[in-house]
Amino acid sequence: MRIDTNIAPVGVEIEGREYPLAPRTAALAEKLRRAEQRAVRRGRPRHELELEQLELLLGRGAVRELFCQGGRENLDRLEAIYYGVLTALEAPARARREEHTQALAGEMKALAEAVRPLAELAALLRGGTGREAAQDHGAGQ
Repeated sequence: MRIDTNIAPVGVEIEGREYPLAPRTAALAEKLRRAEQRAVRRGRPRHELELEQLELLLGRGAVRELFCQGGRENLDRLEAIYYGVLTALEAPARARREEHTQALAGEMKALAEAVRPLAELAALLRGGTGREAAQDHGAGQ
């Protein structure tokens, strides 16, 4: 089995401009976690945490460019950008997990198909119909 470790950089498009995201590393995850802990400990407003984390993800220059209105910033816009960036950051890992889940589901389906004749035979030996037993035990799905 070939494992592809060539991970493409992730970027986002916001209002027609492209912004690269910081690579998803353990160090980045730790910085994001620490920022959240500090914000909670200090009782900072949620939007301040989001801006701090966006600086980690997009860079300080991009955040200053995107959010130059200070206290007049639209918080709905901030949240849309924040959650969009987080979604983009997690997209490659989510796709890999989905691929893995689909492969497991395929294996389970093949296994169910393989044991169906045995379930049908067992039902016949008990005096029922094979198809009813296979469906009763979930192998007929």
